[in-house]
Amino acid sequence: MKKNLFLIAGICLLTSACATSGTDSTMGKMKTCLTEQAMQSLTDGSLTTNGITATAKTISNSCLKSLAMQNLGIDNQTTQMATTILSTLSAAKAQ
Repeated sequence: MKKNLFLIAGICLLTSACATSGTDSTMGKMKTCLTEQAMQSLTDGSLTTNGITATAKTISNSCLKSLAMQNLGIDNQTTQMATTILSTLSAAKAQ
């Protein structure tokens, strides 16, 4: 458990450093995304379910798609659409 806490603390520090570095904001965003996805995999126990290489590929593909959508400006539109859909479903369920 202590090992995981040190790992989490180290990754958080790395993520903060990457997120604030002005040298290459795209790579900083990518490192942040990869770190967040890796931490989620560690938390939910799926980090090594399919092997490190397969998990790394899944995480990297997810971050690539996410960042591409952000760069196109589609992320805000997608969030708005998701909010509308969820609100509609929630209202329908309540009736």
